[in-house]
Amino acid sequence: MRIAALLAGFLVVALSAGAYLLSTRAVEITAWAQHAALKSALPEHEVFETDRGEVHRYSGGEGNVLVLVHGFGDSAGGWALVARALAEHYRVVAVDLPGHGASDPQAPPLGFDDVAAGLEAALEDQSDELVLLGNSLGGWVAMQFALDHPSRVQRLLLLNSGGASWARVDEALLLPTTREEQRAKNHAIMADKAPPLPGFFLDQLIERGHDPRLQSLWVEHQQGHYLDAQLPELQVPADMLWGTPDPIFPVDGYADRLRAALPGASLHLLEECGHAPQYSCPDDLGELVLALLRPAGAGP
Repeated sequence: MRIAALLAGFLVVALSAGAYLLSTRAVEITAWAQHAALKSALPEHEVFETDRGEVHRYSGGEGNVLVLVHGFGDSAGGWALVARALAEHYRVVAVDLPGHGASDPQAPPLGFDDVAAGLEAALEDQSDELVLLGNSLGGWVAMQFALDHPSRVQRLLLLNSGGASWARVDEALLLPTTREEQRAKNHAIMADKAPPLPGFFLDQLIERGHDPRLQSLWVEHQQGHYLDAQLPELQVPADMLWGTPDPIFPVDGYADRLRAALPGASLHLLEECGHAPQYSCPDDLGELVLALLRPAGAGP
């Protein structure tokens, strides 16, 4: 009886501790799980030094190099659901951009040049003929890399990509301050596939968005670092992959204008997948990427 009572007591304590951790650190636990899943798919972990500190890179698979570049406030772990399928066909490289994930700097300021320099450092030892798949800010940074190193980039896959000027970006969709705004952001990211989240989880997401590094990057975005004038000079073939609906960078207005500025760019829609299909529609995204990269005449 004493042993049974003792075990029951341990169980109560364990469940209470688990509930406490979930209620106070749910976002951290989710990020840890994403990171663990990514490292399972891309087990090679390397660290590179930059002027602003360390940049972390995760790699796996064999063949031509496919680089995954995440968006604002995200991390390499955001590609966890699609990385394994892509690594069956390519050498896949995912980077924690500076100020995101495990990468430095740990304090502001954080600017676009810092982010772009971090990607350059993480790819310096990679072979040429890179394919870059970038989501949102990641697409913006990928285009900048291609403009700076056109001979090193074989192709761009721009997933709901930033880069062109767009004054209608709603700050609340990037840096929400209330639960309702956070719910709206979740819906923007994943459309109707966004799961309902309890209030404590929403609060932790809001707190994470208060990271001063993200705040400083947003301030620079407002001041403008757009590529409009350079886009017609982009020599690299580009495909635009667009989850819909996307209230951040909508097809009507923004994507159409970006496509017009990119010579020969094609547009492929992922319906009902929102701004970040790597979360909401990973299978559909993976299939589309593989289809676009499949050599002409190759089988399924």
